[in-house]
Amino acid sequence: MTEAIYRRPDDYDLEHEGRDEDIDGLVRLVRARRPKRVLELGAGSGRLAIPLARVGAREAFDVVGLEPAEEMRRAAAQKLGAEPEQVRKRLKLEPGDMRSWRAPTSFDVIVCADSSVSHLLTLEDQLSTWRTAFGNLRPDGLFIVDVVMPQLFAYADSMQTPPRSVVEIDLDAADPETGTRLLRYKTTLYEPHEQRARIRFLYDKFTSGSTEQPRRSLSDFESHVYFPRELQLLYLCTGFVVDAVFGDYRPRPLRATSRQMIAVGRRPAKQEGGGTPRP
Repeated sequence: MTEAIYRRPDDYDLEHEGRDEDIDGLVRLVRARRPKRVLELGAGSGRLAIPLARVGAREAFDVVGLEPAEEMRRAAAQKLGAEPEQVRKRLKLEPGDMRSWRAPTSFDVIVCADSSVSHLLTLEDQLSTWRTAFGNLRPDGLFIVDVVMPQLFAYADSMQTPPRSVVEIDLDAADPETGTRLLRYKTTLYEPHEQRARIRFLYDKFTSGSTEQPRRSLSDFESHVYFPRELQLLYLCTGFVVDAVFGDYRPRPLRATSRQMIAVGRRPAKQEGGGTPRP
């Protein structure tokens, strides 16, 4: 999970400029549980972890942000340093891998946002992540996963013979304070037998008022494509009960036109007939 974009936190933040719907929706889902401890997997530069910590400062819960990329953790720490002391005290940033990281104290809610689970390319890695989340939750705790619905229209060209990769401009974002502008071009090649999308992002970054050539960068990565039943099966195969699968951040039920899948799995307090469940 060390793709090039995660080594450029400023560009990553610019990609998400003005996109807060996911943050607001996920914070509402976490708050509804009235937690005492919350874990975010793939916390990045703190897009979700810091808003959660702000709420935690008001509602008395702690947040751990797990992030493997050192550059992203540094960016999150810098942002956190600008927050009031009561917020800083609520968030702890930890290095670690979501497939294996174990906490000494269990959590009430674990959340994985922004399709971070798409970086888990094998079934073994996916099962390891879900089992690890199960083990890090207290009984009756929730594991919330936010991932995009399969974008089949984007894969159609790559499934022709011969395969084609169409270039699209899928992002045009600007920093309202500095005027820095980021254009993102995207190509996608889909491998249906692996449920894997090979994605190439090409970035042009323009400095406000500059007449020079833009700074150009490239990020290639592979992404697992999740389907709704598959997502639910990962929960069921690792001991969870699936409480809900939403199709947006309002949240409303999953339907044919949904662009997101927000799945909520719960570690049951007991198995049917008694006893403690095992992943």
